[in-house]
Amino acid sequence: MRKMGFIVDKVSEDSFYENLLLGLPKLLEKSPFVSNLNLTRLNGVRQSDIRQWENNNSTILSEDLRCFYSSTNGFLYTYDFSYDYNADEGARIKHQGRIEINPLSDLVRIYGYETKNTAMIEPFGNTYKLSLSRDSKVFDLHIIDEHAKVVIVYLNNYSNPTVWLYSSSMAFSYLAEDFTTYFRMCIAHLGIPCWQYIVTREGLSDWAREIFLLLAPGVLYEDRNLIEVNTYNLGNVTNTIDPSIFLTQPSLAAKEKPVIQPAAQQPKEAKDKKGKAVGRRHISFRTGKSFMESKK
Repeated sequence: MRKMGFIVDKVSEDSFYENLLLGLPKLLEKSPFVSNLNLTRLNGVRQSDIRQWENNNSTILSEDLRCFYSSTNGFLYTYDFSYDYNADEGARIKHQGRIEINPLSDLVRIYGYETKNTAMIEPFGNTYKLSLSRDSKVFDLHIIDEHAKVVIVYLNNYSNPTVWLYSSSMAFSYLAEDFTTYFRMCIAHLGIPCWQYIVTREGLSDWAREIFLLLAPGVLYEDRNLIEVNTYNLGNVTNTIDPSIFLTQPSLAAKEKPVIQPAAQQPKEAKDKKGKAVGRRHISFRTGKSFMESKK
């Protein structure tokens, strides 16, 4: 199994964030509708603090989340979108584009959802249905608006987490098979406000759909196809964002949508036998065959 990731010199912080955002700022800067681009730079979390979080929550972070928080304690990239860009700054009606991941201290467990005897992820039409048990755990990854948030879900303490939209009506809508995929989806959707509602029955609001048509024409059409087959192909979304920075290994397509149930025992964590490089900053996102692979 190969890792997909990148290494950037520690002294080149600008390059680190440019690589993390896959060229998104350069794309947005070209649009007359966009202004006030802002990136919040954060230091990474110490391994001792990550272990403390895991002990407090009796949960092991997935490898991609662990590597992410080791490099930056959360993430926040914002910009303002306005139709009337020729108007004075104070007279503009703005919407804020946003890519956000909570810092580790705000990756808190949430409650209140329905539980059943068995936790599983099973096919449901063109998407997936989530059933949680008392052993399941849900953590707040970030808030979308007053009606929904993005969460990571563990079926039990030993399962790999998946990413879902959790609404105020306590409904879960599938977003991504892992954190790495979700973060790349955020970039491919340009951080357009409330883009996550694409996966819900209600869908996007009219104003969010108009922003897509102005900033990323064609993405909505792609999303309809992607939702239909439950896969996500970043390379087909836009020519500006280059996903080649992630080194991925192709895997065989699944012939059927399997029902996912919790693992019987905790898998052993792979130990990194390589020494740490001095003066290097490393993000490593691991990928492999998973239950959400596209059907051919």
